[in-house]
Amino acid sequence: MIGHSLGAHIAGYAGSAVPGCGRITGLDPAGPLFENKDPAVRLDPTDALFVEAIHTDGEPLTNYGFGMQQKVGHADFYPNGGVNQPGCSEHKDNVFTAIGTPNSLESFANGVACSHMRVLDLYIESIESTCVFNALPCESKEDFNSGRCDCKKNCQYTTMGYGSLPSDTGDFYLHTGSAKPFCLE
Repeated sequence: MIGHSLGAHIAGYAGSAVPGCGRITGLDPAGPLFENKDPAVRLDPTDALFVEAIHTDGEPLTNYGFGMQQKVGHADFYPNGGVNQPGCSEHKDNVFTAIGTPNSLESFANGVACSHMRVLDLYIESIESTCVFNALPCESKEDFNSGRCDCKKNCQYTTMGYGSLPSDTGDFYLHTGSAKPFCLE
């Protein structure tokens, strides 16, 4: 099962009700009202044999973040640290402008919710492209941002997206581009 935002948690509910559910992919699971809550009310590793999550908008709601930073799967991927995706951050402060436009929903999705929606582009690209989203294991966003997770040789990359493997568990970080194609070779 695959779910985006609130749909990720709904997939978790469904998975927990189906014994032996194989896999759930949470695409930027919703943070508001779910982050740091009991696993019974949100996506968590017990919901399927393999649960993965891709976090792209983990800022607090007060900063117009709609996702979560909290680890919720066997494998959690944090493109660009899991917040403020490249090409999106300049749109975050336009929430009131987006609401007042003729195409409010589209303006909202492309502006304020850009980082939250970017996960859909990344996952689709992981299916359609031959480029592989290589992610590195890392302890934290701070370690990733400071370059402590970079490796020059003998790297143990993990694939983010459609090609991820249930044997790869932990927290993984990677950089992406600001426009299609997002995958960086």
